[in-house]
Amino acid sequence: MIKRLRLENFKNFKNAALELGPLTVVVGTNASGKSNLRDAFRFLHGIARGYSLAEIIGEKWIEGGVLQWRGIRGGTREASFHGEPAFSLEVEFSSQQKGKILETAGTYLISVQVGSNGTPPRVIAERLTLDGIVIFDSHHERDPLSIREKDPEHLPIRLKKGGNNKKHGQVINCINTRPALTQVKDYPKLTPSSVRDDIRLVIRELDSLRFLDLNPTSMRLPSIPGQVVLGDEGQNLSSVLQAICDKPELKSALSSWVTELTPMDAKDFEFPSDQTGRVLVSLVEHNGHKTSAYSASDGTLRFLAMIAALLGPEPARFYFFEELDNGIHPARLHLLLQLIEHQVARGTIQMVATTHSPQLLALQSKESLEHASLVYRLPGSNVGRIVRILEIPEARRVIEEQDLARLHASGWLEDAVALTVNEEVSE
Repeated sequence: MIKRLRLENFKNFKNAALELGPLTVVVGTNASGKSNLRDAFRFLHGIARGYSLAEIIGEKWIEGGVLQWRGIRGGTREASFHGEPAFSLEVEFSSQQKGKILETAGTYLISVQVGSNGTPPRVIAERLTLDGIVIFDSHHERDPLSIREKDPEHLPIRLKKGGNNKKHGQVINCINTRPALTQVKDYPKLTPSSVRDDIRLVIRELDSLRFLDLNPTSMRLPSIPGQVVLGDEGQNLSSVLQAICDKPELKSALSSWVTELTPMDAKDFEFPSDQTGRVLVSLVEHNGHKTSAYSASDGTLRFLAMIAALLGPEPARFYFFEELDNGIHPARLHLLLQLIEHQVARGTIQMVATTHSPQLLALQSKESLEHASLVYRLPGSNVGRIVRILEIPEARRVIEEQDLARLHASGWLEDAVALTVNEEVSE
């Protein structure tokens, strides 16, 4: 589970941190920086997938001319704050290894020089710490700057002590156009097995990030049975739902939630196939009426995709969902939130959701509201800032006395933090 994301000189954030819980709702006006948080998580996800920095920030194409990865918006020119030469991302997380009861607490930091005048982006600092022990670090006794001047294509990484390295950890020269996290484990003769295990643990956490930006056109596409991973735009929706319906207890939950979340009293699901073997879901109501994904409303498909993501056979550990309320009828928003809070409470799924909806913010449980954050910019400034809503001065008292939805809609949250900052400056 990701606990905290710190951003330094990344996009419009000069120095900010997002604290996360099982469900983290992020609110803020347009251009405040909510989508830049998504870019930061995607950057970390790209590292776990083994991409180079150029591929993470740019694009990743595979054999056959297939686009496998879309880069970070803005490329290298807009990756750093106001043209700064480098940015840093640091993520704090906890993870439970197989066969172990206690959780492992860790911190992973990467600093990237974005490159200029046609030069590629390069790693200038990287560190992994687990349970207070430095697993590897790019800083060691020798001056790292002078080393980079002598060898501009590599970054020395010192590993923790272990194996034959009783006194000092082994130093590995990693190619600095790729994150060291995915290189160190490729040196089995130099890297202790414990270090490789620790790195695999971190990669597993960062690899299980998903970014849902549902597209009705993609959700209406038939899919081959057995494709059980929901695409970011909702691809494979029908085959994921088919896999859910193969398990009676999950099918019952699916029917229950569809009935709650939509006007349809769906009692069953059918998956007729076409001549290519692809299936397309149809919802069967008690009166026998059938509605296929072709004619289902966009809102119904969004509900189905969210349920598929949460109940599917291969859910991710972490979902980033932009504009969670988009296309959802306000009268059923609380039911969707109830479903999400129920699933994240089990401890196997974590979700970050951005929204413009004052109602969604107000509908959260007290537990979820503890982790809700505001992304904002002060008047006349383009620097992005992040604060937990309940850490805004007087927020707890005001929220108890007034409707949070109205406070958010009126701009009280932004006004309160702006007033606080102005008072600090005047002092």
